[in-house]
Amino acid sequence: MRIWCPRNIPEGFCMTVKENPSKEKRGSPRIDFRLSVMVRGGQGLKEVRNFGLYGVFIQTEDPAQFKSGDEIYLKMKLPREKKAIQVKARVAHVSEKGVGIEFIDLPPRDAMSMELCFSVFKHTIPLPGI
Repeated sequence: MRIWCPRNIPEGFCMTVKENPSKEKRGSPRIDFRLSVMVRGGQGLKEVRNFGLYGVFIQTEDPAQFKSGDEIYLKMKLPREKKAIQVKARVAHVSEKGVGIEFIDLPPRDAMSMELCFSVFKHTIPLPGI
């Protein structure tokens, strides 16, 4: 286990995270989380199924439209935020149920919003596999 404290967040938002030494390749844990997002150039809303500090998994009916390495832009409104944010991202992997997305070039303000969201909701939603 390790203690994780988001940057620029008041004391008390630290959390204990169980390490997963298995095949996990992610840079941080994910939580089961539902959030509608728009993919620039795509049609309609897509649904985020899990959320982490460095990426999300988006469920989509047509994952074949994406290829690993594609750069995309997501627009999403995080809970507790007044405005939607636009995030530059890269497709990390494609499965039959959707796509794993890795955030890139995240502005500090947006990173802080994501850290706060993750920290708050981590306490109400169990981490998968833990």
